[in-house]
Amino acid sequence: MVVDMNTDPIQAELEAYASIATVLEQAKKCQDLHARAGLPLPERIQRLLGLITDSGKAGTQRSVAQIPEPQRKKPPKDAGQDWISIVAGGAIVTTVALAILREAGGEPLRSRDLGDRVISILPDATTGSLANAGTRLAAEGVIERTDEGWKLLKPERAAVLQDGLLWGPVSIFGKQEIAAHRREAILHVLKYFPTGLQIVQIVERLNECPWVHAPANKDILKLDTQVLLADRKIKRVGNTKKWQLAPADKGE
Repeated sequence: MVVDMNTDPIQAELEAYASIATVLEQAKKCQDLHARAGLPLPERIQRLLGLITDSGKAGTQRSVAQIPEPQRKKPPKDAGQDWISIVAGGAIVTTVALAILREAGGEPLRSRDLGDRVISILPDATTGSLANAGTRLAAEGVIERTDEGWKLLKPERAAVLQDGLLWGPVSIFGKQEIAAHRREAILHVLKYFPTGLQIVQIVERLNECPWVHAPANKDILKLDTQVLLADRKIKRVGNTKKWQLAPADKGE
């Protein structure tokens, strides 16, 4: 190798380090674009970013970096760090009704109008389930029901409905909705590991992500994987203990 003796060694070193920064910046951009498109990140890029490394045993991986949160449209202006978002269609009647009342800005809504809005989001909802929710919420002082309709008294107890999503702090959601948040997170994590992860590895990844605001342990994840399997969202990797994303149906 011929070495250029006229090259400034300090400048050469600076340029070398700068080239590394450029490569990592492009790899991060690649990661963001793949996440936005819902595509698994190529293994070479994962290794470059430190998402996976060889741990010394064949077929094993060790997590070393956080996975970015799923891409969303702009969150509500009042969103806090502890807020989560879930698809409105996966919520319960009570949560959807309160979100619609919050959207009304303190104005009362007639029971019939509220029911129509709830059913437009939750087609399986019934007027009976909405009435039961109203009785409970009125007893708790969250709403009041008058001849003019339902009026929200405690907006802090209601989620924000925006772009088909419900936003709010974890405390206002029920177990079913928090589970939906966690299951979406599981699917998001698996996008970055196309070869699959075991349940304990998924738990580790979820607990490393500051944007996951749901409990995650081995027992809970066993139930989640069974639900996601039944919904054909994930599949087992051969005869292993690993899970990976299931291919989308051609009709989707």
